[in-house]
Amino acid sequence: MYRYSVRVPQHVPRITLGVYVRRAFCLLPEHALRDAFSQRDIKMDGVRCGREEQVRPGSEVAVYTPYEARLPVAYEDAHVLALDKPAGMSCDADGYGSMTAEDWAAFYARDAFAPRLCHRLDTPTSGLLLLAKDDLAYQALVEMLARHTCDKTYECLVRGTPKPAEARLQAWWTKDALHSRVRVADRQTPESKPIETAYRVMRPGEASLLRVTLYTGRTHQIRAHMAHLGHPVLGDDLYGDRAFNRACGAGALMLRSLSIRIDTGGALPGLDGQTLSVPSRLEEKYKSILNRKRGNP
Repeated sequence: MYRYSVRVPQHVPRITLGVYVRRAFCLLPEHALRDAFSQRDIKMDGVRCGREEQVRPGSEVAVYTPYEARLPVAYEDAHVLALDKPAGMSCDADGYGSMTAEDWAAFYARDAFAPRLCHRLDTPTSGLLLLAKDDLAYQALVEMLARHTCDKTYECLVRGTPKPAEARLQAWWTKDALHSRVRVADRQTPESKPIETAYRVMRPGEASLLRVTLYTGRTHQIRAHMAHLGHPVLGDDLYGDRAFNRACGAGALMLRSLSIRIDTGGALPGLDGQTLSVPSRLEEKYKSILNRKRGNP
């Protein structure tokens, strides 16, 4: 029997336990949670509770299940653990106290090492995520990412077809912390920072499949930059077109981290020159959306 537990934040939104556990334990499938409820193996502060119970701030919620959560490992060696992060897994503590990528990796490690995030992906973004197993790898990878000496490649679906079909663009990025979003502009302001984004159209159409390379790594860079170009990422209700998203059936963010080319300058010689990657997942989504827009079954 495995035990997965979280501490509910003090300011958690009003929510039932059934809804809460699906959000807090993203690697536990619905059937495992359903079985745990039926066996009364989900507890709040040590008391067995049903799915309609209201979650209480500050409580410990624990799930007991024979199901072992499967960490989606994309690559592992003595120093580095790379995940194929699913959409919905948070890299930082969220307002629900959900298990984070580090928490899931620590559960996987079983005290053999203490995994540390080297960078972040937005919660709705899936794909390659690097964690370090030791201080050497952490320092090397964080410095590599800060130097922008590695190529980070993404795929995304966007509204319309950008022109030209391939471009490397520079712009200015400003963080709007008050509204939890960023702004991209063509001109510099005192608060702005430079960004550089390259894209290539892989499949054109009313919705297009792009391959994107980041040369800087700012918060929401791809989402905000593509929206600034007039081609927002599908499924992005923050920067995008909600009506078009609904028409396409894009209920989730169509953005995925595909690969990172490792260049630590010799700090991790066994990895330098390699490209860590995960499979593409948006080709089928692209075909499905095109069929929907055309009215095909």
